Amino acid sequence: MKKKELGRQLIHVLIGIGLIIFLLLFGRTKLIALTFFTLLIGSVLINMKLIGQKIGMAEWFEEQFEREDALLPGWGSAWYVAGFLLLATSLTNTEQIMAGIFILGISDAASTVVGSMYGKHKLFYNKKKSWEGSIAFFIAALPAWFFIGELVIPVAFLAAVFESLPLKIDDNVMIPLACITVFLW
Repeated sequence: MKKKELGRQLIHVLIGIGLIIFLLLFGRTKLIALTFFTLLIGSVLINMKLIGQKIGMAEWFEEQFEREDALLPGWGSAWYVAGFLLLATSLTNTEQIMAGIFILGISDAASTVVGSMYGKHKLFYNKKKSWEGSIAFFIAALPAWFFIGELVIPVAFLAAVFESLPLKIDDNVMIPLACITVFLW
């Protein structure tokens, strides 16, 4: 696994944990505001980059953490924040929101790290993903039990399936959609 990807996944986890703490301290409304304004500011920075302006710290983050195959600068980050915003606006139960944030922040990172390091058995329906990564996703989601109890089992399973699908939709949106689907069902 490349150092850059490992750094990306560490940031993924730290932001997830940070947003859970933020939600506990300040509540759902302020989490919605934070993610909305982060997405708005990020969109402005992406636009500035696309028209050729240099943006110091944003440039550094892009060099350190952006994937080479990103469609646009900040592409993954924008979808990551959009996934958190989707969770916070679609759900009203704080424990469910925390579980969704945990699964997006921690489980997705675990699947990437384990899948890229140990993923030898590719999924029959998506050769870019592995059984090892999907199992790591599911197992890493289980501590969300502390937020939602046994409901974590179907949420973790469906989120792991959604994350592994060979769709053109970013998994940072697919994972929250899976969580929301189970919670609203």
